Amino acid sequence: MELKQDQIVNFLKNYGFVYQSSEIYNGLANSWDYGPLGALLKNNIKQLLLKHFVFSQPDMKLLDSSIILNPLVW
Repeated sequence: MELKQDQIVNFLKNYGFVYQSSEIYNGLANSWDYGPLGALLKNNIKQLLLKHFVFSQPDMKLLDSSIILNPLVW
């Protein structure tokens, strides 16, 4: 069975994985918020990636830096 994108999105919305951002204001087509299950899934995937790519390597260190910086930096 081949799933179409709208079927996948409907499943994710119906089961609380994602919600369209600002949905009560008609939302934006490209903005989504994680629901309870989506947040858990995202955190599990993040932990698996960190474990594989960062924590299993002796010469790797974790860094969480600013996303928005002063324009002088650029």
